[in-house]
Amino acid sequence: MQRLVLAADPDPDLWVRVPASYPDAGAATPEEWARAVAADRARSPEDAAVLTRVLHDLAEHENGKHAGTVYLYLPDDGSPMHKVRLRAVPTEELGPVEPVSPLEPVEDVVDAEHLGRGTRTIVAGRAHESTDDLLVTVVYRWELGWVTVLLTMATLDPGAALAMLDLLDGLADDVWVEDESGTLVAATEVTDV
Repeated sequence: MQRLVLAADPDPDLWVRVPASYPDAGAATPEEWARAVAADRARSPEDAAVLTRVLHDLAEHENGKHAGTVYLYLPDDGSPMHKVRLRAVPTEELGPVEPVSPLEPVEDVVDAEHLGRGTRTIVAGRAHESTDDLLVTVVYRWELGWVTVLLTMATLDPGAALAMLDLLDGLADDVWVEDESGTLVAATEVTDV
């Protein structure tokens, strides 16, 4: 069986990839990565200091995790940032989507440029049993034969989840599957590889 690679090329003015390990092409350490991104995206030295701390914590949390690729929605206009995780998982490990909320999930069909037809599910429920905070999770899912591609975002702000849908749709269009040589593999061809 040929090895497939999940690839993405999101708009660099909106999305920043969080390295899964260091040294990375852009930085030798999580702290160096955080400083570089903050210097590029912050609107003031005060903002840069706060953003560096937040990004450093995130970089340390993701370092060595290898649970997919994390992208931050981080435009330079000061809009709230959001973390999105992209990963490919063997379909047999996932099973069916089971709601984890007493609220009815909302599911739509989406068509991504390279991945084809998939679903976008919005699920809302309590963030934790000890709080009444509402956690909204948006899950894009493409079942491509033996592999399933997932793009997920979770937030405590229901309005932000809805506001991000067009941006997430755009990010989904910038995701594809390729073989080891870098050749694009059509979603319909994944089952044949």
